[in-house]
Amino acid sequence: MRNIESVMVKKAIVHVLDRNGDEPILTDYEQEIQEDIHEFLEKHIIKSLQDEENRKAKFRGGIGVVKNACQEVFEDEEKFVEGSKVIAEQLFKAMKRNNNISSADLVVCLYAVGDENCIGVLKLDYKKSFIHNVEFIDDKLKISIIPQTISLPGLSQRLQKCAFIKEIDEEDEYDMIVLDKQVYGNDEDGDIAQFFIHDFLNCNILVDNRDKTKLFKRATEKWTRKNLKEDIEKAQEVREEALASLKNCAEIDVEKFSQNVFGNDAEMQQHFIQQLDQEGLQLESFDIDKAWVEKKMKKRVIKTDTGIEIKGEYEDIEDKMKFEIIRNGGGTVNIIIKNVRNFHER
Repeated sequence: MRNIESVMVKKAIVHVLDRNGDEPILTDYEQEIQEDIHEFLEKHIIKSLQDEENRKAKFRGGIGVVKNACQEVFEDEEKFVEGSKVIAEQLFKAMKRNNNISSADLVVCLYAVGDENCIGVLKLDYKKSFIHNVEFIDDKLKISIIPQTISLPGLSQRLQKCAFIKEIDEEDEYDMIVLDKQVYGNDEDGDIAQFFIHDFLNCNILVDNRDKTKLFKRATEKWTRKNLKEDIEKAQEVREEALASLKNCAEIDVEKFSQNVFGNDAEMQQHFIQQLDQEGLQLESFDIDKAWVEKKMKKRVIKTDTGIEIKGEYEDIEDKMKFEIIRNGGGTVNIIIKNVRNFHER
């Protein structure tokens, strides 16, 4: 569902969720989908589905407003307009519970990926933009720049909150992909940042192998920077072992990885495992998401405390004929770029 290159938008509708009003402004007519409108919706859908921060989610059990509205639309597309209104009203109620949630236009669309129908729910937060205004004053032409405070996100911008719901099957692993750029909090009932997921969608976020792969790389680097900043040799050893595992292994067992890196140092092993647990990675093995690794680990960026930054393809930095880190002892290393025939400056 994430790795798609195109979609066919079959139906779309726009509702206005102005939190200064008592009710949302709901339209009775579908959006006409001309070529430029289709491009606008398609690009935002694809960009959001490919976003690194999106997550898989499952509707909670029992009756759910959004879940039921989507189910009815999947069963009968003639109920699209009414279903979209129910979805808009539910989001508006969630927004009104806190003054910090911004007004927006809501786009609900029914789109197809191959033979599968999906429903997209896109919260289009307003952006400030500027246009020119032309007017005549005393038979003279005046052109001014004026602000527009309710402009919609352009094609180059990323949406903050959206959900892409597939046809619902209780036996499936997940029901939707959710993108919520706000930080996930621990207080499921009261955290403002969770209103879209909990109050509106009424779903649970899942942790899949892509999330675990990302968490492992991020948490390992975070732990290494914090705890081994005075031991550059050990820090490099941990980084090399993590990168090699992600590149060459099919799965990672967190406990075994910790044992391999820290040997008989039980205290260091436990401290490392606790850090990963705090980041959300449990003490268990997981399959490495190779697609994510190939996409995100094509290049390496090395920054030194002496102000030097080195960027290169992963394979080039791993090639001992081109690049090498030599341990000096005493807490320093030399970084050598080898066999250079020519170079230029930018």
